[in-house]
Amino acid sequence: MLDSHTFSGTDSEQIIAADENRDHITIQNHTTSAPVFLGFGETAVNNKGIKLIYPGCSVRVTGAKARLAVYGIEPTGTGGTVGIETTEDVEYRPGSYAYGY
Repeated sequence: MLDSHTFSGTDSEQIIAADENRDHITIQNHTTSAPVFLGFGETAVNNKGIKLIYPGCSVRVTGAKARLAVYGIEPTGTGGTVGIETTEDVEYRPGSYAYGY
C-alpha cells in the first residue's frame, strides 16, 4: 500500500494505524522545509527518536515494531508530508520466478 500523510500543526499526529498483519513499513520525508521525527507505538517528540532530516530520507522497519501505530511530528508547522509504503504477507522482488508445471 502506498499512502501519504500531511501534518496539520506542530503536535504529534498518528500517521498510520497499528496493523497486526503488516510485515514492513517504509516512511520517507517529503518535506523540504523541516525534519520529521517519528515514534513507533508512542507519541513522536521534537528532537527525539528517529529523525528524517532531508527530503528523500527514509526509514524501513520490519517485524514487531512495524506493526505498531506510527506517530510523527513536523515541528515547524509548515504542513510537511511523509510518504508511506507498507506490505502485508507478500513482498515482490524483481527477478525470475519459475512455477511448477
